[in-house]
Amino acid sequence: MPTLSDYYDDLQVWENVSRQTLIAEWPVDLASSVEAEIHDALGTARILGMRCPIRKGSTNQSIGNQVEDSVIPVLATRLVSFTLKKCAGAGYPDWEMLQTGSGIKMPFEVKATAGWNPNDSSRRVLTSSSDKLRTQFSAPIHHLLFSILYEMSSPMSARIGNIRLDFLEPATLVGVRLEASVSHKILCTGSHRSIVF
Repeated sequence: MPTLSDYYDDLQVWENVSRQTLIAEWPVDLASSVEAEIHDALGTARILGMRCPIRKGSTNQSIGNQVEDSVIPVLATRLVSFTLKKCAGAGYPDWEMLQTGSGIKMPFEVKATAGWNPNDSSRRVLTSSSDKLRTQFSAPIHHLLFSILYEMSSPMSARIGNIRLDFLEPATLVGVRLEASVSHKILCTGSHRSIVF
């Protein structure tokens, strides 16, 4: 199975662009800072257990988008040493996380899913183009996947159960179909750092 680093190398050949290093290993101190900051923000904002209103008749994808729209602005207001903002343009990543003191800017991708099954091999599309990474980020590029695990508490309300952070590494395994994707199973068997709050 290819790695995320393999994917980005092959993608740039396929896109016929000069090669850049688009994913780097997470320094332990940076990963620990991100983990501590998000842990504290989740607590002060009381995100775990939070209820998100859901529009009647929403599809699963729409529910995920509504959950993200409820959670991320609340999380962003509770961060101290980092900021979150929408990443300009279409495609991966949707968000960028900036460490205010160092100026390190990281791709921050949000996925919302109803529960977590470590044996679920359904694809979760991560990235399919190098354009945003090449134009909006500078090496070293550290990728963070922020998964919101929710359950439907009623037809019009989702309750946040857990948040999972996956600190994606060059050696993170991915499925490739001219895009990189992860599944719960791949993330659970990966050698990268992850944490569930």
